[in-house]
Amino acid sequence: MNSQFAVIGLGLFGSALCEELDRQDAQVLAIDIDETKTRQVATFCSHTIVADASDEATVAELGLTDYDIVFVAIGDSLETSILITLILKEAGVKKVWVKARDKFHAKILQKVGADKVINPEWDMGRRVAQSMLDNRLFDYLELGHNMVLTEFVIGLQQNGRTLGDLHLLQQSEFQLLAIKRGETLHNVLTGKMEMQLGDILILAGNKHAIDHWLDTL
Repeated sequence: MNSQFAVIGLGLFGSALCEELDRQDAQVLAIDIDETKTRQVATFCSHTIVADASDEATVAELGLTDYDIVFVAIGDSLETSILITLILKEAGVKKVWVKARDKFHAKILQKVGADKVINPEWDMGRRVAQSMLDNRLFDYLELGHNMVLTEFVIGLQQNGRTLGDLHLLQQSEFQLLAIKRGETLHNVLTGKMEMQLGDILILAGNKHAIDHWLDTL
């Protein structure tokens, strides 16, 4: 059975979330108080409902406890997103993920019971900043406790060098998980494997160890 998700709030973020979930074959229930917004996502959502999720009786009728995750994607009203989060948790929803507007908003959401808080602007800002500091990093994601997941792009200096030359398979504090070459993902790696311009190395581990390795290139 496919995973079932509900998304409350169909602005740009919520609509994009619904579309991507549908693309991954998930069952998606899209909810918004504005009928125009529900019509806009109707073509790629399993179900759409015009409803006020800040009303306890309405939430009870929606049967959201049956869904794997309910995502509150309301960004324009801090008070509404907090109230909906509280109502969902009191209604017994298993997992409530919420989009936060800022750190203050995120702290309140955590206190009222949100299972996961997403701050897309903050997270993306940090990832873009890291790419600006080192343009060899294609993508960058912090995992907490100084652990990161990042994608490193092979440039002219590394073109033709082997994984052995790059000392990637002997690292103890981070690991090379796979290499993306075009549309192919390689996860069987040997020291003799030669790098090609544009290859993307997927690395995970201690941030400082990865930074040190980058400085040696």
